Order: sequence, then structure tokens, then C-alpha cells
Amino acid sequence: MRNLPLVLMLAACQPWNLHPRGDSFIDAPLWDPMGAAATADGLYIPLPHTQGLVRITAAGDSDLVDLGGAALAGIEVTPDQQALVAFLSRVECPEDEDGERPSECDRPKVTQELSLISNGAVTSAVEVDPHFNAVEFSASGNQAVAYLDVERELRLEGVINLTEVAVLDLQTDEVESVQVGFAAERILFTEDDSRAVVLSRSEVAVLDLTTSPPTTDVVFPLTLDPDSTVTPVGVTLTPDGRYAMISVQGSADLYVLDLELHSVNIVSLSANPSDMVVDPGTDRTVLTYGGRARVDVLEHEFFEVDSFTLDEPMNQIAQGEGLAVLYSTNSSYKDVYRLDLATQELVEYRLENPAIELVMAPTEEYAIALTRAEGGVGTGVSGLYDGAPGMEIVDLRPGSNDTYPYLLEAAGLGLSFSATETALHALVLQQGIDYVYQLDLYTGDDQEIALSVPPLAIGSMPDGSFFITQDSAFGRVSFLDPGTGEIQEVEGFALNNLLDPTAPVEVN
Repeated sequence: MRNLPLVLMLAACQPWNLHPRGDSFIDAPLWDPMGAAATADGLYIPLPHTQGLVRITAAGDSDLVDLGGAALAGIEVTPDQQALVAFLSRVECPEDEDGERPSECDRPKVTQELSLISNGAVTSAVEVDPHFNAVEFSASGNQAVAYLDVERELRLEGVINLTEVAVLDLQTDEVESVQVGFAAERILFTEDDSRAVVLSRSEVAVLDLTTSPPTTDVVFPLTLDPDSTVTPVGVTLTPDGRYAMISVQGSADLYVLDLELHSVNIVSLSANPSDMVVDPGTDRTVLTYGGRARVDVLEHEFFEVDSFTLDEPMNQIAQGEGLAVLYSTNSSYKDVYRLDLATQELVEYRLENPAIELVMAPTEEYAIALTRAEGGVGTGVSGLYDGAPGMEIVDLRPGSNDTYPYLLEAAGLGLSFSATETALHALVLQQGIDYVYQLDLYTGDDQEIALSVPPLAIGSMPDGSFFITQDSAFGRVSFLDPGTGEIQEVEGFALNNLLDPTAPVEVN
């Protein structure tokens, strides 16, 4: 999962007047809880005002990362969670005809680096185009592709080529620009790092990463009519890396691209799929439909479909090893299904309230659904569940179809898991509540972890501990050991370099 998702509720950010006479006024947040990223050596948090980056550890230390005078523009965690990749931008004055830099820049030059950060320091850097704002990694972490994600904050300077991406070899720090289709949207890598599949508007490009420099092996058009636009919705690769399967908006056709023979087949589905995942162990693809009460399982040899009828449409899939958990975020459906892909056994569960979110535990023995309140409080247990937000434990172990509902004090904003050989802990964040709720799913032991400052976000560290960002203007993070209940608080880190921001920088 890339790491368990970071969940937060937006805190009000107040401007800060640091001196009584008002001669230092900061009308911006000093730190960004939403941007916190957990790695093996600590928790990294962006500092928007100074455009810097701070590393915080469970030992109580906080260190400002030396970015070499560059401005932080974005961060991503590597797949193994051992390091951080940061977009760093610089503003420079170009040299004049005499080879000197003027004291004032009429047209400053903006450059951007993609830098690897570990143990609180930049270890390597490669230059990429300034407009790139997103990066995808191969499973091994050895290859990456940087591209422009138009859904994120855009950094536009000068003329931009919307038909290229940057391929990075993270072992050699080499970077090459490769032409793909217009406005890349999704990027996937084969397991052996030999190819990258780039989805863009109305076409799919396959990059050969074994050549030096990388080249475009083939481009698959998704339509031959220049007046029509095909928008890809979902994409998966078969485990052997030979086929790419693509669903498109408003169509029941599933495009199957043969990356070796450069051919296209179309599989007719019952409807436009809402979600699809590939299971490597059984070599099958699972597809659900938001408007149809069925789930399809597609095998990858002849691309034949096995269909299973459901009582309610499911629009989401949580994936395990040989296991798919189907659920719906539609406000009127309460079913959850466990589908064993090896035995094709389908087990139905029933929630008390519709799910807002469902997350499978790392051990795949349980899932937890955060649920919404359906109406006013009625009489009896059923009416009580209907009228209040909650969470429900779904027992995914073979032979069980049990669910265990819990009432929450307020709406659940998110949850995180921590698993050891003897314990499986869940941490739950609720809107506007000054504590976090911890539950051991093996023993049923639970507790409310009181905090001195209201929580904003929760997440898990690679070592199994939890982190909690809290509502403090100057920065506050608590690290929670779920086994002992001990909390280490770190605060004030947002004041690092506050009155002497280092970026953006003009180099003269």
C-alpha cells in the first residue's frame, strides 16, 4: 500500500504575529500534517513557510534536513520505506554574455531536482523538468518515472512539453526524457523492471527500460477517431508482465494489450467496472460494478470470465493474498463479501450501517469498516446503531462470517494498523475528539489514549509504532508504542529556521 494511508481532519490555521509591534507577521501554516511521510529512519514533515523539511524520530529528536538552499516542492516515500524522494526547486540568475551573474534577475531560471533523502540527509540528486510534480516507483525501487499530474498543485514556468516523462535509474542516478502520449495519468511497472506502461489521454505507451537510454517500445491507441476521447479509468498488469488490462470511462469493454506481440484484444464485460485488482498468486483479475450486483473473475490465459451473483452491487475491492474483500461506499448498501480466489468461495457479511471506508489488516485476518450514521436514534439496539457513526470489525478468517459493531463518539476519520507476532492493534481517529481509540483485535483489549492536544492525523511507522499529528501551530507529533501504551511527544519543530527561510533562493 505504499504505506497505510495518512488520514487527517483539516485544522484551522491562524496567522502568527511573532512580535508585539507586528513587524513579523506570517499568514501561512508553519507545518503540514497532511504531508507527513513515514520512513524507517523517522517521520518527515514539510514546513510550508520556509519551504523546508524536518525529520522527527521517536527518540524525541527533530532535525532540519539540509536541502542545499533549495525549496521543497513535494515528497514521496520509496516502496521499501527506507528513504524519501523529494522534489527540490531552485531559482537562479542566468549568466550574462560575459559569464557573470547579474545582481538582479529579470528572467530567473527555475530548475528542479529529484533527490533521495535518508537518515536526514540528501544522498543523491538528478535534475528533472521544473513542471514535474509526481513520481511512480517500480516494485524494486530501482526505477522511477517522474511526470506532471494535473490533479496536483501545478508549478508552471515557461513552455511545457505535455507529451514526455522522465525515466530515472535510481541505481545510477541517470535520467532520460521519453516521449509518451498527451498528459500522462497513470504509470505501472512490470515486476522485472523491464517495462513501464504509461496511460495518457486516448492512448497507452509502453517504455522499454532495458535499453540505454529508455525508448518507447509501442504506443497503443485506444481510439482511431481523432474526434473522440477515451479516458482510461482502471489499469492492471498481469503477474507475468505480458498483458495490460484497461477499463475506460462509460464503456463495458476491457482493453487487453499484449505487450509482447503488440496486439489489442477487447473483452466484453457486463458493465463498466468500478474497481479491479490483479491477484498474482492465482493469476486472476477481480472486477466489481457499482451498478450491477455481481463480481467477475477473469483468468489470464484465455481471458474467460467467471461471474458470481451478489445481493447488492459492490464498487470497491480490498486486496489480500489470494483474497478479495468486496464492499460499497454507496450510502444504501451494507453488504461485504470475502472471495477466496483459490477455492472461489464467496462469503457474505452484513454491516449495521453503510461503509465510508474499509481497510484490511496487514495479517488479512480482519478488516475494519468505518461506517456512517443512517438516521435518528430509534428504539432497541438496531435503532441505536442506525443513529450513530461507528466502526465494524469483519472477521475474514476461514469459516467465519461474523462482524462486530462498535459505536464511536464521533465520525471516524481514519484508522491505522500495527501488527506483531503476538498482537494486532488498530488505532482510530474521530472527528473533534481529543483522544485516539486503540484496540487489540486478538485479545479485545482496548483503551482511549488521552492526548494533551487534539489529534489531526494518524499513521503507522515501519517499526510498528503509531504516529499522531496534533493541533499545534508550532508543530506537535506523538509516537505511540501500541504494546506498552507509552507516548513520546515532540513539539516545536515548525520553528526551525522560521525567521530565516532558505527558499526560494536566487543564486548570484
